[in-house]
Amino acid sequence: MGKRKVIGIVAALAGMTAANALLVHVNADDRPQAKNHILGPAPAGKPGSAGGKGIIAGTLEPSLTYKKKDGVYVFTFTVKNQTERVQTVTFTSGKKYDYILYRDGKKVKQFSEGKMFTQIYEQRTLKQGQELSFQETFRRLKPGTYTLEWWLADKNWPNARAKVTFTIK
Repeated sequence: MGKRKVIGIVAALAGMTAANALLVHVNADDRPQAKNHILGPAPAGKPGSAGGKGIIAGTLEPSLTYKKKDGVYVFTFTVKNQTERVQTVTFTSGKKYDYILYRDGKKVKQFSEGKMFTQIYEQRTLKQGQELSFQETFRRLKPGTYTLEWWLADKNWPNARAKVTFTIK
């Protein structure tokens, strides 16, 4: 290979590197922030669970609702991006959430207990106002007071958890 050809290749690579660095700098505000910038509770004076009452700096807002029909309970766990930026949720396995169902203070069921999950890495980007939702159905629940605790299986979002209590007579 000739000297001119080598110089040309090196110059082209240097140009591509410079262009890439410029693009990264220009688009830096559109990328999800590092863990330390997106974690933590809502700022003082702001509600931790706004129920759709506007943007909450630094949080994914969790909610847990249910509908009852003919003795069947359908629960929906939702996390909504209530921040001012695009956020990323990262799953390091096929387990995207976990929950524990208690009856009268005693654990009845945990979603992940006794299960194996695929080893897969997945990232989901949530724009402002976007949400992730998951559903589970419970049948034939015995009478008692139940508490369901549900959380997102992303260690970067430890506050993305919700709880609901209900009674079956």
